[in-house]
Amino acid sequence: MDLKYKHFSQERSFAASRAEVLAAARKQMGESLGWAVTETAEGFTAKGSSFAHTAVANLRVQSIGTGTKVDVELMVERAGATGFMLFDVGGYYSIQIRHWLDGIQAELHQKLSGSEQAAAIPPPPAKNKTTACIFNGCLGFIVAMFALWLLVTVVCAIVGLITGNLYLFGRGGTIEVHGVAARIVSASILVIAAWLGWRFTKRRRR
Repeated sequence: MDLKYKHFSQERSFAASRAEVLAAARKQMGESLGWAVTETAEGFTAKGSSFAHTAVANLRVQSIGTGTKVDVELMVERAGATGFMLFDVGGYYSIQIRHWLDGIQAELHQKLSGSEQAAAIPPPPAKNKTTACIFNGCLGFIVAMFALWLLVTVVCAIVGLITGNLYLFGRGGTIEVHGVAARIVSASILVIAAWLGWRFTKRRRR
């Protein structure tokens, strides 16, 4: 198990030349997403951020007969501003890769729409906007609730450090700590919160 990265992969074949597919993929990842693209012998590597997690996408573009196959391997750092990722909630990153491949297909369809090859490349499927909105809304709600819990915990830690009475709220109920132990736990929480804030700020500046 890779503790630093969560791995995702998908592939798709396109009825176009390798050069055309590579150009469409580069435009999708570089211009549309704004990720930093680095050329490789098999295709290119794109680095960026996805849902507050640093990510690296390796794209291998191979000619197969009269078409071209694109293999996408996405590596997402488990630790990020939204917490530590053990699994892909709702299949978010798998959906992202599928959208990238749809974007490549759309680029090819637009470019070849006036040529004989256009008939071999069907237009990209229509996206279910309602499903996407519900999914993004659920993710936003989870993030908002987690941020609110962090804020409440930090406020409780400040109060606990000052008064010596710490109350931590969670799903299992309220944890109460008093005296010196409360101040030690409160200080530890504040140090961790400060470190996470510093890491997040440093990553955004990059």
